[in-house]
Amino acid sequence: MVLLIIVLAGVGVYLLVYAAAQAQLQAVRSGAIPSQPGAEQAMNQTLRELRPDRVQGFGVQIVSGIGSVMLIVFAASHVGTEFGWGTLRTLLAHGAGRGAFLGAKVLSLALYSALFVLVGVAAAIAGGYVVAAIGGKDASGLDLGAIANAAGRAYYTFLPYMALATLIAVWSRSAGAGIATGLVVYFAEGLVAQLLVSLNRDYATIVNYGLSRNVGALVRGAAGTTSIPDPSAIALPDQGQAALLLGIYTVIFLALAYWRLRSRDVTIGG
Repeated sequence: MVLLIIVLAGVGVYLLVYAAAQAQLQAVRSGAIPSQPGAEQAMNQTLRELRPDRVQGFGVQIVSGIGSVMLIVFAASHVGTEFGWGTLRTLLAHGAGRGAFLGAKVLSLALYSALFVLVGVAAAIAGGYVVAAIGGKDASGLDLGAIANAAGRAYYTFLPYMALATLIAVWSRSAGAGIATGLVVYFAEGLVAQLLVSLNRDYATIVNYGLSRNVGALVRGAAGTTSIPDPSAIALPDQGQAALLLGIYTVIFLALAYWRLRSRDVTIGG
């Protein structure tokens, strides 16, 4: 079901954006709506972003945005339901180690998220070709190397959020808590970071050590930019720093999950 959703979203977003941009462009040209300076140019630029040679930018960002939410939910559910169903106690009673249990869960999450990215990017490529065919536009220039680079960056940014969801699910013995906390951190942290740096640029030093801006540095870096177009006009962290910090966060979250799982009595009451 998760893979089906990303396939439909990957193609559907392309079609929706294309239809909206074309409708607005036609309305501006026919005079149905007042023409604003640069409006037609902006619509044409939007349509150019839908071409297959721009998949590494627009298409991968679709996968990244939708994937972050869906994989947080999947990660928390994948681990947290074991407590609700009582299957962890059964596994431990049959000699399974706690480290082996968590390792298997983490490995399966990593593999599934890789499949998710692969399917999502393939759907985005298909969406680009569908839109090009509908509009009669040039469909050449697909850069598989750039797409693979952007997809790899997106995949890497999923890891700390999935690790966080796993940690909370283990700590609370609840898939719901893991989902809620993961989504709150994903959405709220970026808003708080933007608010802080818009109030005082000096706060950028602090928020640049959080998750959201380092994720932004890697994802936007695939398109050749490391600046964020927000009112603060503060540059995103260096991509090397971003990769290092996201890796550190992932390791810390998983280490804490392992420590909590080892120290918790799961033989009585979950």
